[in-house]
Amino acid sequence: MEEKAVETQVAIIGGGIAGAAIARELSKYKVDTCLIEKEVSVGCGITKGSMALVHGGIAYLSSRIIKRMDSDLSLEAFLNQPLNVKERLGEAGRDMYFELAPLLNTPITRPGRVMVAADQEQLELYKVIKKVAEANGVKDIVILDRDGLREKEPLINPKFIGGIYDPSEAAIFPPEWVRAFTENARDNGVHVFLDTEVKAIKENNGYYSLKTSNGLIKAEFVVNAAGLFADEIAGMIGKGDFSMFFYKCQMLILENKGYIQHVIARLPEPGRPRMLIPTTHGDLLVAHSMDQSTDKYDLSTTMEGLDLISTYPPDLIPNISPRKDIKASFAGFLAFNTKKLPDYLLEFPEERFLNVALAAPGLGPAPALAQEVIKMLADEGLELVEKNDFNPYRFTEPRFIDLPTEERNKKIQENPAYGHIVCRCEHVSEQEVVASVGTGARTLDDIKFRTRAGMGRCQGGFCTSRALQIMARELNVSPLELTKKGGNSYILKCETKELNEEEEK
Repeated sequence: MEEKAVETQVAIIGGGIAGAAIARELSKYKVDTCLIEKEVSVGCGITKGSMALVHGGIAYLSSRIIKRMDSDLSLEAFLNQPLNVKERLGEAGRDMYFELAPLLNTPITRPGRVMVAADQEQLELYKVIKKVAEANGVKDIVILDRDGLREKEPLINPKFIGGIYDPSEAAIFPPEWVRAFTENARDNGVHVFLDTEVKAIKENNGYYSLKTSNGLIKAEFVVNAAGLFADEIAGMIGKGDFSMFFYKCQMLILENKGYIQHVIARLPEPGRPRMLIPTTHGDLLVAHSMDQSTDKYDLSTTMEGLDLISTYPPDLIPNISPRKDIKASFAGFLAFNTKKLPDYLLEFPEERFLNVALAAPGLGPAPALAQEVIKMLADEGLELVEKNDFNPYRFTEPRFIDLPTEERNKKIQENPAYGHIVCRCEHVSEQEVVASVGTGARTLDDIKFRTRAGMGRCQGGFCTSRALQIMARELNVSPLELTKKGGNSYILKCETKELNEEEEK
């Protein structure tokens, strides 16, 4: 007897920034849609470990400098080549983020980018970038002399003689935006299947049958937005004619003690981005080491990587001491597809099966990419009828600590749990943890990315035990059942009493 299946029109595989943005865009139409994510939360893959930048005009042009090494074209001619899909969507996507931010109640900042020049040759190169950028409609690019550079960044290393400034570079907190896209899509009717891994795909007379870890899903259309695993998903229908290759990138989070106001970068070199990024939450991100990898699950950090990227901050801002200011280190991936390097691969290898295999960066273009995908699905035969009741808004409670004192006191009087501070570093209240569980948080990382509990200087040293107690109480489970990020990432092994009993035997 055939297993009963969930039936849908469009199945999106992958709950990263691309899949989530596509799901929200589809939720504007009368289309039955499901978003399938193999982890227990969305945004747990490449998105979570990204540099969090939504690039401005000169970022894409400056990255072309590395690619020019194998070209006989002059610098200006090489930079003047037409934008590829990724670059075109990046320009549109950045503006869309600012339009979406008030709708989805999700923050985005615009620190701008300052690229420093170590010598006159680099400064002349920046002048060419400015000329090309302006010819392509990018506005407000400024060439900085030494005084102009110090005006932008007073603590900059005096060895730099100037630079170039682009005010359009923006920053977001990626996990928050993935959740925002997903929650708004779900509120508008998209079915979200978490902890659901696609194991096999078979085409059957007009629909695709997806065998997952939680049963069958039948879909008329499939969107393969599986990130690092897009090649494996394509291979399930016998169309794995590309692979994903990737670099493991180690990064640092430092306290930003007034060190920088803008994204600061050196001229790109192969394998050495060397950037300082002010985050949306007031920290400083240092990016990054870059080592080609073959293990899609290896997010380990190394002392060698730490030593390397610790040299970046003082090279740019001598006042920074990475070893004293460090809050955390982590690793992420820069991924590319081999079929359309270095661009995005958007194709139908089979009818109604769309590959969305990205190439770094994937964050900034996401909202525009979603619109591109919808157009491709329509051209492939998906009927799109706009909903009359689509709700573009997502409501979230403001952070308790950000409220005026009078409002905080009022909330404490109404609910004393607001007065119980769980995370002293980030000033997170018990009620905020309770509310996060109520809206779907099931792991410690869920709590961390929803409330920032555990993201302070002590990195959860004081608040983890209290957060686990609250989660266990609210979910009515044992703390031993809770995990850091799902799967086997259990935090506690046994109760202390059990250890004492074991020692007494």
